[in-house]
Amino acid sequence: MTKKMNFSGKALQEELQREARALKIPSGTADVIVGKITEQVEKWVEKRAAVTIDDIHRRVALEAEKYNADLAYVYQNRGKII
Repeated sequence: MTKKMNFSGKALQEELQREARALKIPSGTADVIVGKITEQVEKWVEKRAAVTIDDIHRRVALEAEKYNADLAYVYQNRGKII
């Protein structure tokens, strides 16, 4: 059974910032990337009646690929043992 959750752009931003710091992405660059990814994911979520956390991770990975391959990789493999 999939757990229901409410999407939070703020929570996504905080999570992306943590991951960016872990990847040692410079803070100014991270701020820009995180803002753009969050904005696009928020727009995508608004168009759907329901999404799972896996849907969100896939969408974040898709958007992150445009800006940072390492950040995209983190989200592509979220929840997997690597």
